[in-house]
Amino acid sequence: MNIDRFRLTYDELHYTIPVDDIRRLDGDAWGQSVIGQPRALEALKMGTAIRAKGYNILVTGAAGTGRRTAVMKVLSDYRPAHLALHDYAYVYNFSSPLTPKAVSLPAGKARAFKKDVHEFVENVKKLAAMQAESGDYKNKRDDMVSTWEKEENARLATFESELAANGFQVVQVQTEDGQTSTDILPLRAGSTIAFDELQGQAAAGEIPEEEFSAIREHYFGYMDQMRALFMDLKRGRSALESQIESLRRDALRPLIHDEAEAIKARHDDEKVRGWLEDLEKDFLSHLYLFNPGQRSPGERKGKPPLARYGVNILADNEGADKPPVVFDSNPNYAKLFGTIDLPQDGQGDNRTAYLKIRPGSILKASGGFLVMQAEDLVQDEDSWNAVKRVLRSGKLEIQGQPGPFGSSASIKPEPFEVDVKIVLIGGESAYDYLYQTDPDFQKLFKVCAEFDDTMPCNDDTIREYVVFVRKITLEEGLLEPSLDGIAAIVEYGVRLSEKRSCLSTRFSRIADLIREADYCAELDGKEVLDADAVDAAQQTRARLANLPEEKLADMIVSGEILLQVDGEAVGRVNGLAVHDRGYYAFGLPAVISAQVSPGESGVINIEGESGLSGEIYDKAVLIVEGFLRSRYARDFPLAVSASICFEQSYTAIEGDSASSTAVYALLSAIARVPLRQNIAVTGSVNQMGQIQPVGGISEKVEGFYNICKKAGFTGTQGVMIPKQNIGNLILCREVLAAIKSGKFSIYAVSTIDEGIQVLTSLDPGAMGKDGTFPAGSFNAGVANELRQMAETVKEYMN
Repeated sequence: MNIDRFRLTYDELHYTIPVDDIRRLDGDAWGQSVIGQPRALEALKMGTAIRAKGYNILVTGAAGTGRRTAVMKVLSDYRPAHLALHDYAYVYNFSSPLTPKAVSLPAGKARAFKKDVHEFVENVKKLAAMQAESGDYKNKRDDMVSTWEKEENARLATFESELAANGFQVVQVQTEDGQTSTDILPLRAGSTIAFDELQGQAAAGEIPEEEFSAIREHYFGYMDQMRALFMDLKRGRSALESQIESLRRDALRPLIHDEAEAIKARHDDEKVRGWLEDLEKDFLSHLYLFNPGQRSPGERKGKPPLARYGVNILADNEGADKPPVVFDSNPNYAKLFGTIDLPQDGQGDNRTAYLKIRPGSILKASGGFLVMQAEDLVQDEDSWNAVKRVLRSGKLEIQGQPGPFGSSASIKPEPFEVDVKIVLIGGESAYDYLYQTDPDFQKLFKVCAEFDDTMPCNDDTIREYVVFVRKITLEEGLLEPSLDGIAAIVEYGVRLSEKRSCLSTRFSRIADLIREADYCAELDGKEVLDADAVDAAQQTRARLANLPEEKLADMIVSGEILLQVDGEAVGRVNGLAVHDRGYYAFGLPAVISAQVSPGESGVINIEGESGLSGEIYDKAVLIVEGFLRSRYARDFPLAVSASICFEQSYTAIEGDSASSTAVYALLSAIARVPLRQNIAVTGSVNQMGQIQPVGGISEKVEGFYNICKKAGFTGTQGVMIPKQNIGNLILCREVLAAIKSGKFSIYAVSTIDEGIQVLTSLDPGAMGKDGTFPAGSFNAGVANELRQMAETVKEYMN
């Protein structure tokens, strides 16, 4: 039979972007920063504008499609009708120092509030200093001190007179550590005498023992009196200081109150006004802190006495004209929620606890948007659960973490009320996976912005490509692209999309090609980035990444892998598979063989039996068996034992793109008709025998071409593909040249029967209305062999 009607011509296979189209679309300044994603942009804009709870956004799509660029662009351009941002700060909690108070102020007010508090402290310092120099205060203070000192001196004099009358005297003695202390000693002959000396005299009989005992008894009694007197005097001194402090307080109270009222008048927030009232009270109860050189009771050296009077600003939105947009590239717990610094020496200070608090990304983004990679956040379970709590409650808690010198976890700052919208960027299936596995996710992330990896190829999108190419070369200082160079880059975008009617939106790959083409052009000494440079960049990338491809090809050519690229064979077909390494994909042929005999086992999938078959390929084998039964065994049972195998394959097989190949091998084995080995086959099949399109078609064609090139062209070699895949073919220049010269061919079929014609040059034979095939046809041979097998099995069973 003539199979030329299935052979595709060069004109059908050749695809190019006309340079005239590039010239026509070039030079237009029109262009968007986000190209080809209208659906995703609409979802982003909706999720951005709706501030209701739960309208957080998950952006999905393939890497390199500009997801992050689009997100940051949309969020940065967003201008709400009413912008209501806040500043966030912590202040000292006078009633509970380890629970700093959270303060939220209108945007731009935090700095003014901090300045007001600072000026308040400085003014109280001045007032305290002025009051200390006041004549009226000095006179009253001096009178109080003088009165007390007179009373103190009188009581000491009375006590000393009583001692003298009874033969004792108060003395100051030197202790062993160099300090002085007050003691009482007896008098002998008008002079004091130490007790040790007096005891020696008693022992020597110089004074009676009874007299010594009486002196000692009086001594202890007087010592008790002196201690009681000194304690009473100390209490009196403290009472004096309290009276002086009360005098200062009474004098300063109206002045400090006036200062506080002036500040409160500038702030409407009730919490802020309440804290200012507490601040005023604390000033009055701690006036000693404002005495120059005076240290507060229990204060450690190096700690500023006024450290409690400050404002720790964590988020400052002064001057902001749009909501904040924060991108967190490492969303761990501390970066998201903030930290509490531990002191370097392991010794904390309650007064400065609020100054140790540092903000996290969530607080910085409050009132706006926090953008993160979904995988980075979700894999940290603690962070993910905590983020969900914030989204549910609207409250943010900053918690301390254990450290080498102790823990700041004892500090419990008040939570802030925050209004933040989370935008997560994830992979293509991230939304579906999280929606099905996390019930909280369904309620909290109601918007999915899906980025497509392709867009229609038309004047508008080609124009955007041109703008993109010009933008990259201009921004990065690359060679100016020529019109044919831009056309070649657009063609690469079509190839990436695997469809002639589409362009790829994976602009990171396009940008990489531009940079590599610039490198190749520079090496060749060119002044422009032309089509040859673009082609050279693609060849260079392939050469650098195709080591496994070359090794496998060498094994085929050397005979280590048994694969023919010429001649005929029964039950063997060269199938085509794509090896995808992520950054590089290539096609290679693989022998698919079939063996049959009478039996009842049906079609056995050897890969499946050995655990090397994926679910989709398992399904494909079952479809093959269904096709056999429906076409050839309508009036007799299918009694065949057949095995299908990917020869010399030791890795898992997935996908159904070789299912038509399996059918050809199986039919060949049943009918005992040889198939051409110089034609590699790809395509899926359904139970009706229709050929279905597959992916990676360009790589598969080029892969078999490279094998034939190494083995030597015969002029009869080629690839058979599904007819629907013609629109997916974007072949390299070399393969197109070989097709044009007749060295290589591509056939397109739509049914198994058409494929049989190409592989055998025989008439497959169309099924008649009675369900039979014309005598002598290929299909009639298959049906006859299956019928004979059924009879053989029946006879054997009988």
